[in-house]
Amino acid sequence: MIKPYYVCKNESSFSFRSLKELGQFKYLLQTFVKRDLKVRYRYTILGGLWNIIQPLSMMAIFSLVFSRIFHVETGGVPYPLFSYSVLIIWQSISRMVTQGGSSLSSYAYMLAKVYFPRITIPLSIIIGSCIDFLIACILLIGMIYIYEVPLTYSLYCVPFILTLIIILGAGITFWVSALDAQYRDVRAALPFLMQIWMFATPLMYPSSLVPTHWLWLYNLNPLVAQVELFRWSLLGTPFPNISYIATSIVFSLILFCTGLFYFQNVEGTLVDKV
Repeated sequence: MIKPYYVCKNESSFSFRSLKELGQFKYLLQTFVKRDLKVRYRYTILGGLWNIIQPLSMMAIFSLVFSRIFHVETGGVPYPLFSYSVLIIWQSISRMVTQGGSSLSSYAYMLAKVYFPRITIPLSIIIGSCIDFLIACILLIGMIYIYEVPLTYSLYCVPFILTLIIILGAGITFWVSALDAQYRDVRAALPFLMQIWMFATPLMYPSSLVPTHWLWLYNLNPLVAQVELFRWSLLGTPFPNISYIATSIVFSLILFCTGLFYFQNVEGTLVDKV
């Protein structure tokens, strides 16, 4: 039965209103995701293959530098597989943050004309990055087969690990997109910060190379435990310290919730800022 009246009340700042509205705008979200993929691949010859070529090129360079020249030990795991398995994760995270962070400016002409949940814009970039990751996984599966890596029951942990990585990437993307709309300094500083983050994550080297007395600080980077967990589940590398895993989970959830709430709080002023 439809009520003949509406109840108006102030909504708590700490709510999931933006996510609740996505159910009503799910087709718009699908349209944004399709638009993002079409724009990126429209005038390319190789299309989605670039999601494989880019991490493959980085893998080749890192293999030459860290495996051939510096002889970095990877615990018996072939270095190409050791690096490529997490470079595809970094590629997706990097795209989420850099492109998702500046995505609101790309839709400035729409924000002033029609209402829709603003969070659908960075969320479409996040979903598109997940699709890119799945494409890059095609080569990863082939490399696991070629190198004859034995798969264990730890493989069942992969969905949980990837969900945790997506939560982390989404949280940072919400923060960056909201801040970028208000402060253009974010856009200028982001490439530099992303480079620091990349080298502070064990993508091309194992975390065992980090001095023991610095491990507590090193593992404040939540992506460290997550990529180590991903390697463990696929390649059988050592299991990370459980306290570092707990820290990573807590930090990821905090970044996601606070990023979502901050984005929601500034959502009403985005039209004037972008």
